[in-house]
Parts: sequence; structure tokens; C-alpha cells
Amino acid sequence: MRPPTRRVRTGGTVRLAHAGVTDVGRVRESNQDDFGSVDGIVVLADGMGGHRGGEVAAAEAVAATLEGFSVQTRQGLAGAVLAANRAVLVRAAGDPHLSGMGTTICALAIVVGEDGGDALAVANVGDSRVYRFSEGRLEQVSEDHSLVGDLVRSGELSPDEAARHPQRNILTKALGIEADLAVDTWELVPVVGDRYLLCSDGLVNELDDSRIQRTLRDMAEPEAAAVELVRCAVNAGGHDNVTVVVADVVEALPGSGRTDLSRSRARAERSSTLGVSDGAGSISGTVWRVGGLALSAVLLLGVIVGVIGIYARSGWFVGFHDDHVAVFQGRPSGILWFDPTLTEVANLPVMDLADADRALVIEAIEVGSLEHARKVVVQLEERAQ
Repeated sequence: MRPPTRRVRTGGTVRLAHAGVTDVGRVRESNQDDFGSVDGIVVLADGMGGHRGGEVAAAEAVAATLEGFSVQTRQGLAGAVLAANRAVLVRAAGDPHLSGMGTTICALAIVVGEDGGDALAVANVGDSRVYRFSEGRLEQVSEDHSLVGDLVRSGELSPDEAARHPQRNILTKALGIEADLAVDTWELVPVVGDRYLLCSDGLVNELDDSRIQRTLRDMAEPEAAAVELVRCAVNAGGHDNVTVVVADVVEALPGSGRTDLSRSRARAERSSTLGVSDGAGSISGTVWRVGGLALSAVLLLGVIVGVIGIYARSGWFVGFHDDHVAVFQGRPSGILWFDPTLTEVANLPVMDLADADRALVIEAIEVGSLEHARKVVVQLEERAQ
């Protein structure tokens, strides 16, 4: 269930004080979980598939999400997860030993909220979870993309029944399975003192909520809490890999600011006085010079934006839309706010392509004209037959 919107806002900027721990458990031969972080974002993944597939998929997803998180908004976090999905698909297409690999993923990041202030964004695909522990209460933020998760939401199973269901590990969504993926995201108000838990299902399959809640309450430091949770899960059976990241919302260090987030902030339009007038109402020469420089800068900026816009719209590429091969005008990743435009959708499912061709389409095949793009589509259709 989606957590209620919090109304309390912190006065200043915040950061995440976090620690993560992973363990192979007592049954598995290899650890297919992974986690990672950079400033302002933590990511956790639980891989699946083959001897090496799950391990590779999880590592690929974590690395691609961290690298792709360049726009610090809720939508930017979703975009980073979609980039991770493409990375897993491409890696699997290029190595037959990794065919069919996939991974869950969940992420927590400090972002710029819809109101321009600090916010927390949560994203997830699969059944790895994000919890919030606040004022002594534990609540699940993310929603499981699993068979039993769907049954719980439809009212056919209770949470307790779902925890014991023999098919609780069957996923309905994961990275690396389909090209057109929907990512669930939430935007939350950051409250200093709140604690967030990211975990693989190896934790929740061994420990109930009350045990998790007690550990998060009793252990003051994130590292101590993460270590204790993993230790308890392994001691309770350790039937799967167990990975935990505990992140506390704390006040930013004095003077640290949040320069990494300023790149994605929209500049507010402001009216201001450029100078002061003398007693007769005339404006000083300094003010005129400042005004002239400002006008020149605005004109130069307009020219630059125009040139970028022309460049962004001058290209063409063959990619995918709704699981079908498609032709786009623009650049695959977009430039600034100039996103590519869908032009044509071919009657050619991406999954009908050979592995090598599918990888190329997922990565985007850049060409110089619409005519060239159509020729590429014809070639793909011929090779798919």
C-alpha cells in the first residue's frame, strides 16, 4: 500500500547516512545479490538466472542505475532504472551463457521534488523492498511485483498467507525480461530521523516485520542495524542470499550544500532591481553596463539553445516502442529538453529479432535520414524471417 503523504518538512538540506551488508546464506553456492551507492542514491538488486546470470544481471543493474542517475528527480530515477533494464538486455543478448538472466531492483535517492524542495524518490521493479521506519512504525513503501503481491492487492490473500505461499517467489516483473518496462516510483518528504531499509527477499522470507522493526529501533547506527538484520536472517535459515541497506535521513553537513542536485533544479523566474536610481530618477552607467551584459548573455544563450535544438533534431535512429521496432527522429538519449520523437512503428516485435539484432535495436541504431532508417527496418525484417 502506498504510504500516506507526509506533511512535515525539514528546514534544510538532507543527506543519507547508510550502510549495506550482503551474505550468501546457508544454502546458495553463490551470491546473486548486489548493492551500491554514490552521493544521494542507494541501489539494491537481486539477480536470477543461470550459473552466472543472476550475479551478472544484478551487478549490471546496480552499476547502470548509479551511472544513469544524472537528473536528480523522481522521473530521473525512473529513467536510470530503465537504462539499467536496457543494459541487462544488451549484456544478455551478447552472451549466450547469460540468456534469460534478470534481476529485481529497488532504489532510494535524494531528489528535487515537484515543489522545488528536497524530496526522497523510491523506485522498484520486482520483489526487493523499500521500507520506512518512522516514529517506531515500520511500513513498506514499495509494492512487490510478484504473483502473491498481486493476490494480496486484489484481496485474495492476506499478507500472512502471502509470506507462506509456495509460489511467493514467482515474479511478474523484473529487469532484463522485456524491453518496454514500467517502473514504479514514489516521491516522499524527507524527515530527519526517519530510517529506510532496502532489502532482498532473503531477509523478509526469514524475518517477520516485528523482528525487523525491533532491530531498526534498537540499533542506532545504520551499519550495526544492517549487520544484525543479515545475521538474524542467516541464523533463521539463510535459505537465500540476504542483502540489506539501511539509510538514515540526516541533516546535511554544514557548508556541504547539495551541488550535485543543483544541476536539475528549474530556475525560478525572478524580477529584481539591477541598480539604484539617483535622486532625479536616472540610472547609473554601471546599471546600464550590467543590463547590456545581461541582454548579451540572454541573446547568446538563445543562439546556443537554437543550435543545440537543430543538432538534437537532425538525427534519426531505429529503436523500440511498445516492444516493436520503431523509427525516431532525434538523438537516442535526448539532449537537454529535446527528446526524440516517435515517427513510425514497424510490425516487427523486438523479441522476434535475432539476439545480436535485438541488442543493436535496444541500444539504438543511429542513421542519417528517415530513408536510411526505413532500409534498416527492412533489413531487420528480412533477417527475422
